[in-house]
Amino acid sequence: GFTQYIKHRWGKPEPVGGFLRNLLIELVGSGLVWKKIVGLQMVLEGLAMGVFASYFQYANDPVLVRLMQLTMTDEAFHHKFGKIWADKTIPHIGAEARDQIEDWAMEVYQSLLINLSDPEQKQHIYAEVGLDWQDVKNAMLEAFTDDFRRTQMQESTNIFRVLIKTLLKANIITNRTAGFYSGWVDMDELKAEGDQMVGDAIAEDGIKFLKQVNGTGGTVMAAE
Repeated sequence: GFTQYIKHRWGKPEPVGGFLRNLLIELVGSGLVWKKIVGLQMVLEGLAMGVFASYFQYANDPVLVRLMQLTMTDEAFHHKFGKIWADKTIPHIGAEARDQIEDWAMEVYQSLLINLSDPEQKQHIYAEVGLDWQDVKNAMLEAFTDDFRRTQMQESTNIFRVLIKTLLKANIITNRTAGFYSGWVDMDELKAEGDQMVGDAIAEDGIKFLKQVNGTGGTVMAAE
């Protein structure tokens, strides 16, 4: 349903490219179990949960809002698996291995922060509407200052805030790297928020909705 919605609303999805594509290739091809779990179940799923939560909160299309809720209901379990793995694994590995995981996660975060919205990754899209991607990049650099990004990261659904909290609650951020992240968010505030992640409540409501649908043969949809 989600893929069909995207296709009919905006056309065929563009293939993933740039840094994100290279990251996916690295994760799929890696022989390191921790890199696959941290990269896929925590970093990318953390980003996805932030994106879905933002659409759920701000979208005006009720169909899209419902799709986001149902998608998050599924994705929340993937995201939670990474947290379970971290809780059972990180405290019991050696310092060198733990530091390697922490450093890699920080490098990926920094690269995502720089590249995820980089117009260079979307050159062909800007070309279709007569814009030079370099002009777009210069305009974005002027508008999207570090202070602007910090303000955005105060939103609970901001994808980078969600990612930092994911890594923090998994003990993949320690005092070694906390200083880097504190340049963007209030780490003490994140610690005080507890383990509840953005999207958890949305996913729980989605599960309740699906139980209603399964128990009533779908009449809930008609009632809405």
